[in-house]
Amino acid sequence: MNPFSVLSDKIVIHSVHVEAPEITFEGNPFSGNNLSTIMKNVNSAAKSGGPAATNAASKTGAKPARKLEVDDFLITGAKVNFNGTTLTLPNIHLTNLGTGSDGITAADLTRRVLEAITTTTIKTVASSATDVGKSAEKVGKDLGKSLGSNASGFPKSLGGLFKKSTN
Repeated sequence: MNPFSVLSDKIVIHSVHVEAPEITFEGNPFSGNNLSTIMKNVNSAAKSGGPAATNAASKTGAKPARKLEVDDFLITGAKVNFNGTTLTLPNIHLTNLGTGSDGITAADLTRRVLEAITTTTIKTVASSATDVGKSAEKVGKDLGKSLGSNASGFPKSLGGLFKKSTN
């Protein structure tokens, strides 16, 4: 962080590194889920100008909240808990957030970071679900091939299981 920026209208943060966060994903990656719900709430707060305390300050004529600049935001080693499994997220790297003269609000910074987390998590969970589906399909095809090549002997292998008993 640039320590002198604390005294200005825009706080400059050179680097933020979040290491090994754990994320719980609940719901469906293709429709409703907890991260999408959180994202919707963050977007709503960002559109309204931030939390109620910030809005109250602007109505009373108080000095507006300071802006931010984050040059480098890196999330590494993130894990997602989904349906009893743990998935590893690829690194999330955001750069030059709020580098313009106006900077970025805390609400907008939160929105941008959460948007990257949500997008990456949904892609990872959806990919995992697709991989499971492909694996199940391959197992089914392999089983079908195995049964197909031995289909002529299959009824014989059942023996007299389905014959009527004459007792």
